[in-house]
Amino acid sequence: MEGYTREADAQLRNRLEGVWHDLVDTGDTAEAIRASAEMLDASPGFLPAQVLAAQVDFAAGENTHVVTRLLPVGDALPTYTASQMLIGRAAERLGDVALAYSAYRAVAARSSLALKRAGELHPRAMEIVSHRLDESLRAQKVDEAQKQLSLLQSWGPSETITLEAARKVALARGDRAAELAAVQEIAARSPGDRTLLERRAELELEVGDPSAGLKIVQDLAARNPQDPAMARKLESAKFRWRLSQLPRDIQEIAAKPELNRGDLAILLYWLVPQVRNSLPTAGRIATDVLDNPHREEIVRVVNLGLMDVDSTQHRFYPGSTLRRGQALRVVVRTLARFGAAACANQNPEGGDICDVSLACGLVGSGEDCEAASPLSGAGGVEILRRSLKLLGGS
Repeated sequence: MEGYTREADAQLRNRLEGVWHDLVDTGDTAEAIRASAEMLDASPGFLPAQVLAAQVDFAAGENTHVVTRLLPVGDALPTYTASQMLIGRAAERLGDVALAYSAYRAVAARSSLALKRAGELHPRAMEIVSHRLDESLRAQKVDEAQKQLSLLQSWGPSETITLEAARKVALARGDRAAELAAVQEIAARSPGDRTLLERRAELELEVGDPSAGLKIVQDLAARNPQDPAMARKLESAKFRWRLSQLPRDIQEIAAKPELNRGDLAILLYWLVPQVRNSLPTAGRIATDVLDNPHREEIVRVVNLGLMDVDSTQHRFYPGSTLRRGQALRVVVRTLARFGAAACANQNPEGGDICDVSLACGLVGSGEDCEAASPLSGAGGVEILRRSLKLLGGS
């Protein structure tokens, strides 16, 4: 009855204790089985009778039966010592270290033995659950991985294995803010890990503190002055930092997981000075942006001839999904419009957009193009950063 917190009929309690003592003293399993069945018939909610029956199963080596019988008891009364101790012992026999640890941990405050076993099993239990999380992610079962992460966070919230797991799940979900929180903690424990520092810098620039991200890249570039890749990252970091000085709603667009047509027009206006400072050469009307809070930006881009309007419906469709290939074609058109030397002989309207973008220097290789893929805010910002460099900016 230890740890049982529900009210129980005195006769049931007395009978249970008598049968249990007989079971321990004489091994009378037959009487224990009969008595537990009678008590459950009389009072189905009397959970100690379930524990008594499970003790008989345990003595008989029926460990699976023990776990099956007592898991609902553990769910109903997680601090019921006798039930959780029995689950823990049976789970250990079955080799289920994580379940055993969970059971012992639930009653560790009440039982010195449970506390001892939980401490001994903790590292292995954490490792097993971490492996289960990895398997779930490999199978693209992100929700299942989240359940395993919740276990790790309840068992060892500040342990490195938990932080690594949180980072993996955040990456699978595309949750950059959660990934940043994990990377910040991990990087603080491994200050010399350049890969971690670079990833933290990327995330800080995208969704965190851009000044902190720029400082990390500046420090890495200073320590690696001959590294051309780091020099390029420093250029990109400076651009992202400048982006952080723009209005908040523009920053939010730049952080979106997927851009639409309206988003691209807005980013073109704010990030490319030539677009913002040039006078339109046409007077096209887009009836579906008249009430748009960014009407001015979209109309400017349209009337510079950088993005099209449906000539019959006079609609721009600002909310339409944008593909990388479509965005690259707009940016190549922008480069041609403002005289980028690298694109002087390129036709943005004809040919394969990946080949044209590669020739202009907007993408590093044909594999980087991914014309049919959606375009993220970060991806759009990077394309526009490269376009500015081709236009003579930085």
